[in-house]
This record gives sequence, C-alpha cells and structure tokens, in this order.
Amino acid sequence: MAEMKSNANTQPMTMFDLASRVVPSMFFLIIVVRNTLELHSLLTRGSHDDPWMLTISAVGRSSTTTFLGLMSVLFLIRIAPLRKAEGVRPRMMAIAGTFCLYAMTLFPSANLSKTQIIVATMISLMGTCLSIFALAYLGRSFSLMAEARRLVTTGPYRLIRHPLYLFETIASLGILLQFLSIATMVTFLIYIIIQLQRMKNEEVILERVFPEYHLYRLKTSRVLPRIY
Repeated sequence: MAEMKSNANTQPMTMFDLASRVVPSMFFLIIVVRNTLELHSLLTRGSHDDPWMLTISAVGRSSTTTFLGLMSVLFLIRIAPLRKAEGVRPRMMAIAGTFCLYAMTLFPSANLSKTQIIVATMISLMGTCLSIFALAYLGRSFSLMAEARRLVTTGPYRLIRHPLYLFETIASLGILLQFLSIATMVTFLIYIIIQLQRMKNEEVILERVFPEYHLYRLKTSRVLPRIY
C-alpha cells in the first residue's frame, strides 16, 4: 500500500471515481459488520471458555476489525491520485496481494496445542496493531493500487519505505501458523512474491511523480532496515 504525498487533484469527481471509493469501502465495511457480530457472539457465548483463549481471540478479532474499519473510512476520504500505474498487471497484482492473505483462512485449521494457538494469535495481533499504526500515518494517502497521492516520510516511513507491507506480513505469518499446511505455505510464498512486486510497482510511480523520492529511496531500506 503506497506511501504517498502532495496536492490533491482539483478536477471534479466522476462516477467512476466515486465508485472506486464507495465499492471497496462497502466491501470492507461488510467484513467489519460480520466480524463485529462474530465478536459479540464470542463474548456472549464464551463465558465458559478458557479465559486466556477467550481474551486473546477477542483482542485479535477486535484489532482486525479496527484495521478493516480504518481501511473502509480511508477509501472514502482519501485524496485524489496525481498519477496511477499504467496497464492491467499492477492492478491485478494489487488485488491478488490484498486477497491472497484471506485465501489461507479458507483451508482447515491446523491441529495446534493451546500454547501454539496463543503464540500464533499473538504474532498475528502484533502484526495487525503495527499495521494500524502504519495505516494511520498514511491516512488519506492510502491506496491498494500503485498510485501517487503524497509522499509520507514520517513515523515508520522514516526508516523503511513499505512498513505496512512488513507489518501485514507479520500478521499473515500468524495466520499461516494457525492454518499450517503445504497448501497454505505455497499460498504464503505466492503472497510474499506478489507483495515484493507491488512494492516495486509503487516505487516506479512514486519516483516519476516526486523528484525527492530518489533521495528518500537512497536514505531508506525497502522493508528491513540495513538489510533490504
């Protein structure tokens, strides 16, 4: 999800522009409502469950719901892009990268011990909370596609260029552990490959729009400080 900067496009919003905001916003809002109902059911019917498991599950669901809710809002209020990546391939990569993660949850859950479930859930929770932190810094610059809105270089973006991708990968690692199998490992590998390509797609468009991006790129790592 691109880190971006600058003046919003002052051209009037077309029906397509409006749909590009409302449709994905409503999609994530539906998931938020579903998660909220599931969380309510969990809390009202889980009084006899293990307190630790109940608490971790509730906090995990709450963080995921908060993240998706923030995405839903940002789709509606984000500023207009100054430039978008051309061609179908970058768009397909963005869509595949976004939903590849959720594909892992379609597989049967792994047979884990209580300790393993807690560890996996805590990893996912940490990644989701960090993702909320990075997403808050992006704010109205948020995008799923490779688009240039404004260049954000503060907060976690001061150290690495794609912190949101890193934090989402941490969260997805926790999900992988909960659904661990050969199939989900292959899915996770495909997810990583797609995310790396999405970063490159975004960097190409950002460097074309913002002359200062080249210097920012030289001063920062892509996802791992001093490593990559």
